Amino acid sequence: MGKSIKKISFIALVFFCFNSCKSGKIEKFFAGDTFPDQVVKGFTMTKYDIKSHKWDFYAVRGDVYEKKKKINARSIKMSFYEAEKMSSVISADNAILHTGTGDISASGNVIIFSLLRDTTIFTDSINYFEKSGRVTSDTFVRQEKPDMTVTGVGLDANTDLSDITILSDVKVVKK
Repeated sequence: MGKSIKKISFIALVFFCFNSCKSGKIEKFFAGDTFPDQVVKGFTMTKYDIKSHKWDFYAVRGDVYEKKKKINARSIKMSFYEAEKMSSVISADNAILHTGTGDISASGNVIIFSLLRDTTIFTDSINYFEKSGRVTSDTFVRQEKPDMTVTGVGLDANTDLSDITILSDVKVVKK
């Protein structure tokens, strides 16, 4: 009699487990927005205009979300080109690349180095806007040049750093 009660209890437990799995909670969890559609190690993307090479984007890892049209990237490096020559390089801990617009938001130890202007920008976050070709920030910014250091809050610049505006609390220190 004791064995039949254990068998009935076991059968009831198995039946309960199968019925609870049909509720869709497990499917919703695994098919939801929390997981990327693809995970790409050594992610690269290159942008060409009709006439020229615009930029290269590299990330150690890229999590691709196709429906959201975005890629979450880690440990990024982005190279910009002017007249088919590399003009500047951005590195950062993280970035979000919006595949629908080409806009990029980078954060964490952001460094922009201009190969043409011998200047470097350090900040916590930047935004690159594909349509305008501009880089902006609303965080603390430090610009290092061979002869001076400029600090302030906020930034508006083109990608080769030939046109830089630091927006507020500007301080200049000559070397």
